Amino acid sequence: MILEGVILSCIHGLQGERSISATYHVISGRKSIQTVQDIHMYHLKQFYSIYPKLSKSYFHKVSNALKKDQLIQAANSNEESYLITPDGMKWLDDYKTEFPLSYFFGLQYGYSSIVFWERLKLLIQTVTNVHMNQFQFIPVVENQAIEKWVKKAYQRIKMDTSAFLIQLHTELQRLLQTFPALMAEIFVDRLTSYDNYGKSIHQLANSYFLTMIDVELTITACLHRMIDIINQNKHAYPVLNGIIPEAETPHVTASALTTYHLLRDGLTVEAIADYRKLRMNTIYDHLVEIALYDSQFPIDAYVPRSDQKIIIRAFNEVNTYKLKLIKEKVPEHISYFHIRLVLTMLTNTQKVGG
Repeated sequence: MILEGVILSCIHGLQGERSISATYHVISGRKSIQTVQDIHMYHLKQFYSIYPKLSKSYFHKVSNALKKDQLIQAANSNEESYLITPDGMKWLDDYKTEFPLSYFFGLQYGYSSIVFWERLKLLIQTVTNVHMNQFQFIPVVENQAIEKWVKKAYQRIKMDTSAFLIQLHTELQRLLQTFPALMAEIFVDRLTSYDNYGKSIHQLANSYFLTMIDVELTITACLHRMIDIINQNKHAYPVLNGIIPEAETPHVTASALTTYHLLRDGLTVEAIADYRKLRMNTIYDHLVEIALYDSQFPIDAYVPRSDQKIIIRAFNEVNTYKLKLIKEKVPEHISYFHIRLVLTMLTNTQKVGG
């Protein structure tokens, strides 16, 4: 039921202004400028890339079931986009008491949570086994970077593994006590320690009468929420804080990052397009993507302030992020790129048009 809740939340956030595929792209983490811009404009960053393995066929199966149950309905005559129904809103409100969807921080902690989880699982398995003088075991994580990190971490604690395990247990217990019981139980059941192998996703699904996807989403939400709590109380969770990777990977795509570096070197948009053998529209996409994350982005260099004001007025008048409707309200010389850039800056609550 967690996936259903996420889909309903995304459809509600998109307000019928994007196709059902947009919801799929948010959840699966599509790295396109359209999806990246959508998650900012429609406040769906928490759900971004929370389940990259989601297949289109299964997504549409769940979506069709929601439609059949009258929790969503077609937006006007457009069968490609949907709105949440009053019954759908009631479903979401009722479900909040069972599973807090607010625990997801997909864009913010997506990468960090994966690394944190792999490190934590292998560290617990390694230290508990060695503590019991068991040096031969099959590692639950097969990743050279993770293995290297655990070996380095073990060198710092090997003189007193008892103290480390006590502190780690204390921190995990304190943290998990703040979570719903079901979520905490699933999280713990997945861990492997000495003489206690963690349950597989399939086993957990059978044990708790959940789908395998919901089990994985439960663990993902738990990890996101854990990292958020730890980041806000680092002094209270010194061991767990040390397991979180130091820096999140850049959200900007590699191609946009290359454009960003060339811009900083003083090249014009035209020169970058020529140098990289890319279309101008592709470079414009990169600029919009960069503006999402660069608080100092020089919007005035691309859109005159007078045009910024016109776009903002048009946006407020139509009260929608649909570019076509905004374009119809502005002079011909204002392009879709100008509109997207201004909307991006508005989304980031940066000063535009002033």
